[in-house]
Amino acid sequence: MNRPEHGLSLTSSLRTGIRRFRSSLLALPLAAGVLTAFPDTDVRAADGPSLLQLGLFQREGDAWWAWDSLRRRSPDLADGLSPAVVPLDARRQGEGVALRATAPVGLDVTALCRRMLGAGFGCLVLEAAAPSTLPQAPPRAPEITPPADSAQVAPPGPAGNGKAEVAITYPPEAVRTMAAIEKSGRRKGRLGAVIPDTALDVMPATLKEEGWNLCALTFDDGPHRVVTRQILEVLNREKIPATYFPVASVAENQGEVIRDFIAAGHEIGNHSLTHADLRAMDPEAQRHEIAEANRILRGFGANPVLFRPPYGRYTPDLLAIAREESMSPVLWTVDTRDWQVRDPDRIVQHVKTEAGTGSVLLLHSTYPSTLNALPRVIAAMRAKGCEFVTLSEWIERMHQIATPATAMAPTLVNAGVNSGIKTGGKPGPTPLRTAN
Repeated sequence: MNRPEHGLSLTSSLRTGIRRFRSSLLALPLAAGVLTAFPDTDVRAADGPSLLQLGLFQREGDAWWAWDSLRRRSPDLADGLSPAVVPLDARRQGEGVALRATAPVGLDVTALCRRMLGAGFGCLVLEAAAPSTLPQAPPRAPEITPPADSAQVAPPGPAGNGKAEVAITYPPEAVRTMAAIEKSGRRKGRLGAVIPDTALDVMPATLKEEGWNLCALTFDDGPHRVVTRQILEVLNREKIPATYFPVASVAENQGEVIRDFIAAGHEIGNHSLTHADLRAMDPEAQRHEIAEANRILRGFGANPVLFRPPYGRYTPDLLAIAREESMSPVLWTVDTRDWQVRDPDRIVQHVKTEAGTGSVLLLHSTYPSTLNALPRVIAAMRAKGCEFVTLSEWIERMHQIATPATAMAPTLVNAGVNSGIKTGGKPGPTPLRTAN
């Protein structure tokens, strides 16, 4: 059955989008000092940009879904607006977020809000907006305020045109998840560690018998306007194919670097639209995160066939949705922990200790420490006998020697805790094509 664009039912999409906007309108005045929805006089951004509040949401992913809905259904209303998602309470996690947008100088924002409300969207004009009120982030890049005890991983500061780069935050729950994935991977064979819902596996003894020497370098997040391109230059200089999983909302504004990865023979995978915790979203929003990311990346000439869930967090339903979108869910066998230690020497030492032939390494494209460590990581893996391939090729070649796993329904890693949920005999991975 043919599915509408982005894999969403148009009718249910409209209902959901309108419901999310309208349900938040009554609560909007609580979030900030506001004018009424329709002031007595028109408000124009004369001395500086005006600030609009387009809705309140429990989850960040829902806010970005609503913004995308506005852009798709009424692009004329979204034209010229610069969106951002901000926490309602920067000191407390889970208090909800606001979808806001700055309007260009001179725009009649009162008339714009009337039009938005008439189209079924939410809109209020916030009083005396200053340019500093909104975080300076690329359009659709998520603003995340971490809890006080979280391990914040922020890429280097603004570069190039001065726009801030996306900051990925690893709260304690995510740190536990990453550790659980690595621990679970040690109990499985190589294939089972990488593909969470497969019924096949390849054990180390088989790899030794086959003389297996294939390894894969994978990079998540970004692109960072400086570091990601420098990582690409290292890969090209070393003549190593790699697989890159960018955050699509960030990549949308940096298509040139995505095209350059593709032109050099590297593979582009899907790492979601916003790098939110997809488990908290409803199925429609989860599908949107995957389908919209694919749409953006395909616009640059990529052919994503692999989906890596943000933070490695997933549920059986999320994996099923990825399969329905013709994606193979993937993780890794060795986490280099570059997102945590931010120390080139420790990154290299961890790779020397934990990695070997058949390893799939998790790295990130946004940190200078990863860039600094990369040549030594490559040298260490080559010293272990590794031949580097894209992750799709690694999976295809693994399937040629795979056998049914001892446990046909592997336990899923969910939020760093053994969920006890089985896949229930879900079908194994579909055949993959090596991306162009």
